[in-house]
Amino acid sequence: MNTTTHPTDAAAAPASYDEALLAEDQRFQHFLSGLSTGAPVWFCFFTSGLLHVTRHFLRFVPPGLNVAFVCSDLTREEAAVRDTMSGGLPAFDIDKRVGSHEIFELLLRNLDRPFGMVDCDCFVTKADWFTRCTDALTEGVAVSGPFTYGPVPLAAPPFMALDPRARPEIERAIGGPVSPAAYAYIPPGPEKEIDGALARLIEPHHEAALAQVLALEGHRLPFPQGGLLDVLDDGREVRSHERYHHAQNGNAVIRVVFDGLMLYQLMALAAGWRVAHFHSYPGTKVFAPELVHAGGISYWHRLRPGELAAGRHELPWSAHIDALLLEDFNARDDAPDGYRSRSLRLAASLRQADVTLDELRERLRGKLSSSGVDVTDSRWRALLG
Repeated sequence: MNTTTHPTDAAAAPASYDEALLAEDQRFQHFLSGLSTGAPVWFCFFTSGLLHVTRHFLRFVPPGLNVAFVCSDLTREEAAVRDTMSGGLPAFDIDKRVGSHEIFELLLRNLDRPFGMVDCDCFVTKADWFTRCTDALTEGVAVSGPFTYGPVPLAAPPFMALDPRARPEIERAIGGPVSPAAYAYIPPGPEKEIDGALARLIEPHHEAALAQVLALEGHRLPFPQGGLLDVLDDGREVRSHERYHHAQNGNAVIRVVFDGLMLYQLMALAAGWRVAHFHSYPGTKVFAPELVHAGGISYWHRLRPGELAAGRHELPWSAHIDALLLEDFNARDDAPDGYRSRSLRLAASLRQADVTLDELRERLRGKLSSSGVDVTDSRWRALLG
């Protein structure tokens, strides 16, 4: 695979725009050079603590898919288990803990041909969807995917494909650089970590391009849009579609954040490129015959005890899947000790929610079945029994 350094890298951009993981570029390009140059590569990123989810993900990887892992902060033991589970699929390990926005920048900066990204908690039952997604990257298409954020129809992780060759054309059209990471009009304050240090600042050339594709209801306040987060005056970060509900409860929006890849796509639209949808699911938390993505599997346990104790019906579907996958994974002889310890903490959380694993299993089976998912499929039976 030929790779190139993006023409708007750190040498050409202001210091404040330095992208993440620049020090990894040479090593990553060496990794890319060893991958198959046939079909587009599908990259799956996950961090330490998600091996149990990745094990289930691997059940849904179709034979022959050109897939590679990008992993963050894995222990040596976790990396060994991953390689055993995957049969030695290519994997690029980053020692420090990073998030998806850093990975977006690493990938888009270093690849020079179409590629796909799929989260490890996105279980795709239709094998041809990987090809359909990358095939949708026809001339003039910058991004494609089945998950749709609206009303401006943007594609969303956890399953999407990008053509990095569009980026320099987009940047020339809008008059400056644009990153696939998160963006905000002003630097982050004392609120939570959704954007943190990774929020790029929206520059004048971004604002000019946004005016072509996104309506504003106030100064630097776009109308609600999927992928746009409102930061409230009490520090909470909520979906912008909930804005009027929170306003009725007395909360004001103090700033907004465009989540990863959202501003990039809006810049693509402003530059005349298209976002393609070979299928269209509203949002990303989807249970459907073609795929299942409950979403939030890596952070649902951050719910406060009082929220869990509110009752088992308050438990998100990601909690059901997470708990059952952890039980399944810990049956392995090589499961790292940290996963067994987490099982004990998780059991305590479930007790607070007054629910058992058997109840979670039955409820998940019912949810999947009612959504058209084939629960007799051996891949789901491995989890549901």
